[in-house]
This record gives sequence, structure tokens and C-alpha cells, in this order.
Amino acid sequence: MLHGLRTPNKTQLRTDQPICQPFVPPAVGARSGELSVARGQIGVNYTQPPTVPHRSRRRGNEALTSPPRTPDPTTASLPSAVPNHRTASASLAPPARGEGCGEGSQTLVPLHLLFRRFVTCSKSLGKPAAGPLRYPILFAILPACLGLSLSAAEVDESKLPPPASVTIDFSRDIKPILENSCFRCHGPEKPRSNFRLDNRDAALRGGDNGVDILPGNSAKSPLIHYVAHLVPDMEMPPLGKGDPLTADQISLLRAWIDQGVAWETVEPVSPLEFSLSPTLRLISVSGDNQKFREHYWQKEGVNGGVEQFDWHRQLTPDSGLTASGHVLQNDYQLRLALEKNEIGFIRAGWEQYRKYYDNTGGYYPLFTPSTFNLDRDLFLDDGRAWVDFGLTLPNWPQMVFGYEYQYRKGDQSTLQWGDVVQAGIDRKIAPASEHLDEHVHIIKFDLEHEISGVRIEDSFRGEFYSLSTRRTNILFSPFVGSFQTDDNREGYRHFQGANSFRLEKQFNDWLFASGGYFYSQLNADASFTVNTFNVSGPLLPVQRWSSQQVTLERESHILNLNMLLGPWDGLTLSSGVQSEWTREKGFGNDNLDDIIFPGNFFFASPVMMFTDLDKAQVEENVALRYTKIPFTALFAEVKLQQESLGQFEEQVGGFSEFLRDTDFDRQSYDMRVGFNTSPWTWVSLSAHYRRYDNESRYNNTRDEAPIGFPGFGYSAFIRSRSLLTDEVETKAVFRPLRWLKTTLSYQLVSTDYHTATDPVPGGITSGSQILAGTYDSHIYTLSTTLTPWQRLYLSTTFSYQDSATITANNGATAIVPYRGDIYTALASGTYVLSQASDLILAYSFSYGDFSQGNFVDGLPLGLRYQQHGLQVGITRRIAKNFTTQLQYGYFYYNEPSSGGANNYSAHAIFGTFTYRFP
Repeated sequence: MLHGLRTPNKTQLRTDQPICQPFVPPAVGARSGELSVARGQIGVNYTQPPTVPHRSRRRGNEALTSPPRTPDPTTASLPSAVPNHRTASASLAPPARGEGCGEGSQTLVPLHLLFRRFVTCSKSLGKPAAGPLRYPILFAILPACLGLSLSAAEVDESKLPPPASVTIDFSRDIKPILENSCFRCHGPEKPRSNFRLDNRDAALRGGDNGVDILPGNSAKSPLIHYVAHLVPDMEMPPLGKGDPLTADQISLLRAWIDQGVAWETVEPVSPLEFSLSPTLRLISVSGDNQKFREHYWQKEGVNGGVEQFDWHRQLTPDSGLTASGHVLQNDYQLRLALEKNEIGFIRAGWEQYRKYYDNTGGYYPLFTPSTFNLDRDLFLDDGRAWVDFGLTLPNWPQMVFGYEYQYRKGDQSTLQWGDVVQAGIDRKIAPASEHLDEHVHIIKFDLEHEISGVRIEDSFRGEFYSLSTRRTNILFSPFVGSFQTDDNREGYRHFQGANSFRLEKQFNDWLFASGGYFYSQLNADASFTVNTFNVSGPLLPVQRWSSQQVTLERESHILNLNMLLGPWDGLTLSSGVQSEWTREKGFGNDNLDDIIFPGNFFFASPVMMFTDLDKAQVEENVALRYTKIPFTALFAEVKLQQESLGQFEEQVGGFSEFLRDTDFDRQSYDMRVGFNTSPWTWVSLSAHYRRYDNESRYNNTRDEAPIGFPGFGYSAFIRSRSLLTDEVETKAVFRPLRWLKTTLSYQLVSTDYHTATDPVPGGITSGSQILAGTYDSHIYTLSTTLTPWQRLYLSTTFSYQDSATITANNGATAIVPYRGDIYTALASGTYVLSQASDLILAYSFSYGDFSQGNFVDGLPLGLRYQQHGLQVGITRRIAKNFTTQLQYGYFYYNEPSSGGANNYSAHAIFGTFTYRFP
């Protein structure tokens, strides 16, 4: 759900004073369209949005625009939780160094520049009002447009803390203050009001509101007035965006300015910087190397390349070119970026990696052999390439245009295992795979701006998608003892356009509101073929499905409104509502051929399929957070959701005609209450309770199979389903000593599933509501961090989980409770051997036992395994620019539930050499 929290800003248009008279200028943080008169300038201030990364459903900003989102008030309070944003104020005639700077100063300006300023000011202020007010306003602003200084507003300097009586060291006294309280808004990237505090020249030059630092005169420097909160609506840091500076910090800043604004001595920065880390890897695997590849995404043998490279060239003080990435076997990455502060950027890149899959199927100990594999490598190459063009001009909307290409190609394993028959016993343990070829082209456009305190964001995504798959399933006919294969091929293409539009505004310190609208349109077509072949035994009738015309259309609308308010002391309330409406239409024109052997005689049977789906959904949420209890925060939230579906399905032709018209409605609520407290510095406690209740009802108004006859279509006999989940989680953190931290946590999850059906013949169900299944899980976790000596760091985590899933099996001995335990242990440590050498150690252990006792009547389903990983290495700094790392790894995996077919042990040696310049 769409949301966002921004800094409260109380700046308002000052109407209590004539425009010609001096008054406190609403400089940094001023709202759009407000009049600003300060130190020889007049202008209109505009706010500039920050760079907010776009989120989507596929790897960051790579695909379709995300629908609106909702704030989580349980993790932050108002206004301290409000994220920062950067504001840039653009004046029509900002004074430069030596131009209208200082208290009461005047500057001689060439006549043509004076005239240009006057014209610019007049145009920027908009069309003057009609009547007698028109010309007086123009003459009132004329002195400011001509660059003549107006006296600054009176500031009670007696309220300022006195300058510190010490010799200021910038690195020790001033730099920490600027880094903690100022750089967030006045750093090199899109500085607020074009005022930068990251270097001396920019700090003395000032910004859109004039000069803020007057060397030797801290009492008259506007920067001191702002940080001392002597200028209403100009408090720095802005209210709710950071802790105010203390009197001691202000005294240090005053002494720094009075002593000449000294800056740290910075060594000349090299225009060229780069680092290179070549590496060599040697991996030896004994046992199932395919399972090792699946676990670690690496192939055995010798593998070398570049672990990481970084290259940066500073073209100008405000622009630079950067390249980074790595080149390894079947794992590549290249990123390029050309950026210029306050103008824009170009970012491009390409990356690809390989994901491996195990090629082994199931296991049945009475067969010889007991497991089977495909005897070939299974892997997918996953990659993407992208380029983004960004425009970040001060006072302009921030715009980003981009293109991205994503792809996946290769073979992956599936669990559609085929039949293996020996001695009259049929077990589905033959491994299966699927070939996949997927391509996505994405065009994107993002815009962000702020007008009159209203933040505007718009994101568009256009996605051209194509997918083709092929898989072969092995089937066995027990009637005649013959095998057959089904060759399945599918193709799918779509274009989807999506756009999200969002507005948000911080009305005051305690009220924030946002709203968004999301629209999506999808047009798709698909094709498929299914061919059946007899591969052994007598010839059998087979079927062949094919379709080259399957179309789908989908349209979605999502509207979202949110509010966060906290006018009450210690209490904040957030609420939101989101509605969604989606309509889908599908049509397919297929052919079903029944082929009769011998003679290849077949019956052709055209089939038409229709489907429509209408979906309406509304979600409401309310959350409270209370923080007035000392060292404690209480929270509560509830989410309600209502959904209704109308689905129509029909198949005309073939041997399985049917018609289904189903109405579905669902109601759910998700409630959570909890607290977190830290009554002492060495302990903190937190806990919450959650209940989730989901009730679904199905009404099959028409169920005909064949058409015209009331039928018993699966799963039309299901009338309702309910899901009820209770969750309890608690955590305690202890810090009894400075070098010891221990965390204990416990989580309980319990879920019950109930299903109500019509009576089903054969004693399957009597028609009443039954307990369809239960799930219960307990998770215990212990984590410890130790730093007993300055040269040693240790971290350990141990976790134990037991869970059980039980279903209503009606006495079927092949279906038994699925229960088991998982143990996990992680440990890592670093020891500083010397000033130039570090020793590192890491160990991981996992054990799980979910093996089931259903061998006689079914497959021995479930999993039992243990896995170990040990890595030890040493890092040695040979010289200032040279570092080496040597590492050894041992990996062990044992899986009795596969009869040992997936077992392996591996040894690995990694050597990396890093060179940095300068």
C-alpha cells in the first residue's frame, strides 16, 4: 500500500507584515510559492524531492510499478519516524559572494543585470492583480529585484550561547556536528536550498537564500540563528527530522565562525582511483556434485577471475565516472555510472549468474537402482541489462527514464516425477526437468516533485514479456503395462502497462496524509501443444491437444488513502483504506484429437473455452502506538479485508464439456498487539500476539457436466473454508557486560484449517464441516555476541524448530502426519593476529528430520539430512596498497532419506589478491 512520511514543516506565508518591510525570511524548508525576502533578494521558493528508489515485484525497480503501500506505525513514532527529504529553494536573484552579502550591505550591479532581474522577478511572481494593487506591488518589489539589500529581521542575539573559549579543531569539534545534523540535507547530492556544508568554499558561498556564514561574526550569521531556533519556522535541523543542537554544540559553531571558519586540511584527491581483486578457486567434490552445485551455485574444478573491481575517475569537482563489477566463471557483473551533481546521471550495467539444480529424482529402496538421475547438467542462466537517464536539476522535478532487459534460459528440475515400475510395483520417482526461455523488455519513467508542500510521485512501467517452456512427463498405464510420454510445449506473450500516481503532504507536526492510484492493463496471448507417444508395450489410443489461440485481457484499478496523526501526547494513530477492482477475460480455441491404433485413425474434436473473472477487494487498517510509559512503547493494529469474486468457466466440445459459474466471497482480519520496553540499559524486552482469521465461502450457481445436466464437478462440492492462526513471539536482549550481548527469542505458530462440503459418495465426507488439517510450530533461538578482548570478535546463533502438519486422511495409511525437527547453528569469529594480519573463522550446521513412516503403502516421503560448512582463512596486508587472503573450506552433506544418492563432501581453496590505487 502506498504511503510515505516526510518532515513536518510549519513554514507559512507571512501575512502579518507588509512585503516592503523586513521580516524573517522563510529560507530552508520554505513551501512552494511562498514569498522570500532576505538580504537583497526576493524570490519564490520551491521544494525538491529526494531520490527514492522505486520498488516493484521483480528485483528492485526492474518490473511493474508496485501498488500503493501503508505505513507501519508499530516501528516508529511521529514525528521521529518521519524520513527525511531534501528541499531546494530557488530564488530569482540569489546573491553571490560579494553581492548583497552581509547585514545591511549594498552592491553595485551593471544596469543590464538590474533590468534582467526586474523582468525575471515580475514574471516569476505571476500576473499582477488587477486594480490599484497592481503597480504598488511591482514598485514594492523593485528594490529587491535590483539587488538592494533589505535589513534583516531582528534576532534576539542575547539568547545565543556564548562562543566556546577553546581553539577549534575542525575534525574534532565541528565535523561530527555537520555529519550528524547537516550533511543529510546539505551534502553534495541535491543540497537543500543549494546550500552545501561539505566543503569550505560552498559553505561560505551560501545558497538560494544568501550567505549563511559570516566569518568572524557568528552573532550575525544566519546559520547560528537557525540552529539556535531563534527564527520561527526555520529551525535547523527541521522539527522532527533530528535532535536539536545542544548549547555546547552551538557554542563550538560560534567559536568556529569567529575564528575564521577553519576547515580540515584535505590531501589532494587523486583524479583516478581503482581497486582490483583477482582470485583463484579450486573445489574438489566427492559424491553428488549436482547437489553441491545446487547448494552453493558453484561448479567443482578450477575457477578463476576477478572477485571485484572498482574504478572511479573524477572528471570535475562535481562530476565523476565510475565502473565496478566482477568476472568469474558463469558469474558476471558490470556497472557504469556517469554522475554530475545538481544536473543528472547516466547509469548502466549488465549482470548474469548461473543457478544449478540437482538432477536426481525420488528414492525407493526396493528398486534396483533405488534412485535415478537425468545424467546431464541442469541450470538456468539468469541475467539483466539496464540503462537509466536521470535529470536532477535543482528546483526541477526529478525525472528518470530507463530501459531494462531481463532473461532466463536453461533447464530446471521439477517435481513432476515420472513412473518407474519393477516387479509390478509402480512408484513415481523418475526425475523430470523443464526447459525454459524467458525474456522481458521494460521501459520505465519516474517523476518526483513537490509543489506547495505536496509531494508528487508518478511511475510508469511498460513490460513486453515472452515465455516458452517444454517438458516431458513419463506415464505408465497399469492396465496393459505400457509406458507413454507426454510432450508439453507452452508459449506465452503479453504487454502490460502500469502507472502509479501518489500524493502526500505533511500538514503540520502531527498530521500526514497520502493517497495513490494504480492502473494496470494487460493483453496476452498463449499457445500450447500436448502430444502423447507410446514408448513400450502394445499400441494404445493416445490424445493430442493443441491451441494457437488463447487470449487474455486484464484491467486493474487500485485506489489508496492513508493518514498518520498524533496530536495527542505520546499517542499516534494511523489508518488507511485501499480498494481494488480487476476484470479478466479469456478465450481459447483448441483442438483435441483422439488417435486410434493401428492405422493412425483419429477423431478430431474442436474445443472452445471461455472464462471471465471479476474481482473486488477492500482493505482497511488501523494502528495505534503509545509511548508515554517510561522506556516503553505499546502498539496495536488490525487489518480487515473483504473480497468477492465472480468466475465463469465453460468448455464447449470435446469429451469433457462443462459449465461452471461460481460466486466467491472472503472476509479476514489480522490483529496484532504488543510492546517493547527497556527499563534498564542492559536489558530490553519485546513481545506480540497475532491472530489471523480467514473465512471463505463458495456458491456454485451453475455446475453442469456435460452442459445441460447438473454435474458433480471437482471441486464444486466445497462450500466453505476457514483458516485460523494464532502467533506468539517474544524476545529478550541482555547486555550484562560491555563485551557481551545475548538474545533469546521464542515463536509459536498454530493454524487450524476447516472445510465444509456437500455430501460426497463413498464415505469421503458426510457434508458437515470437518477439521481438514492443523499446523503447529515452535521456534527457539539463542544468539550471543562476545568481544572479550579488543582483538577478538565472536558471534553465535543457535535455533531449534519443531513443526507438525496433520491432515484429515480418512484412514489412508499412505498419508501420515508430516512432522519433524530442524536444528541450526551458526558461528563466526575474527581474531587480530597482528597489525597486518587477521584470522577469520566461520561454521554452519543444519540438521532436519522430517522422514515419514509410510513406506508400506506409499513413497517414503519426507526429508532427513545434515549439513556442515567450515571456512577458515587469513588476511594479510602486505603493504599499503596490497592485501592477500587465503581461505580453506570444507562442506559435508548427508541425506539418508535419498539412500545416500545426494551425499557429498567437498574441499575448497580460495586465494584472493587485492590492489588499490592510490
